[in-house]
Amino acid sequence: MLDSIYEFFAEIGFTHPLHAMVVHMPAGMMVGAFLLAITGLLFKRAALAQSARHCVILVLIFFFPTVLFGFMDWQYYFSGAWLDEIIIKLAVSGALLVLLILGVLLGRKGKFGSKAVLIIYTLGVFAVIAAGYYGAELAFGSRAPVAPPEYMAGEKLYMRNCNACHPYGGNIVNPKLSVIGAPELIDSRIFLAYLRDPKQPKGSIAIMPIVPATKVTDEQATQLFDYITKVLERPRRPLDQSLYPMPPS
Repeated sequence: MLDSIYEFFAEIGFTHPLHAMVVHMPAGMMVGAFLLAITGLLFKRAALAQSARHCVILVLIFFFPTVLFGFMDWQYYFSGAWLDEIIIKLAVSGALLVLLILGVLLGRKGKFGSKAVLIIYTLGVFAVIAAGYYGAELAFGSRAPVAPPEYMAGEKLYMRNCNACHPYGGNIVNPKLSVIGAPELIDSRIFLAYLRDPKQPKGSIAIMPIVPATKVTDEQATQLFDYITKVLERPRRPLDQSLYPMPPS
């Protein structure tokens, strides 16, 4: 079900995370609420403070689809892995929800121009900044070299299927097992075999999900391999050939 949703968007040309479509609305409204509240308090304008409360109500409304899309992206791009950034974003989001409810309730009691409400809005701004920072860490943890034209197809495949957990050749699930220098890249056939049945050395179960041919074809896997080895790769670490024998032709 989840795959079909993302495949539909990909078919119409939208290959970005869904969370990015809506996250700006609650974040922007939260900043707007803070600015309106502090202006209303400084100049004793009740109308501005009331407008700040209306912004917070909108933040609360957009909070739920934003979290829903974030959850979907987490399951699709990260396979539900409990990364540190994900845990922090969940904790910050929970704190933000509490702050939003408090802000709305205090405003309902006629305290929308109080310093207490302003403190709540200020904490809300810090919460959205923190969530945005760790979201950016997930998406833009480092920079990749520019791909030559002949490797652009592989780059698109990598950005769509791999970059969420392996930004620019790294590994945010386990930094010790980066794509760059991975022994599976010694040969395109080994790489393809690993995509179809990912295992750690000595056959231990890997976190990485299986990549079926319906998601990345054999031809696309070759393009992906070429992009990683020709663009992203740096000198590989020593390889134990006994752990990764060459698959039969």
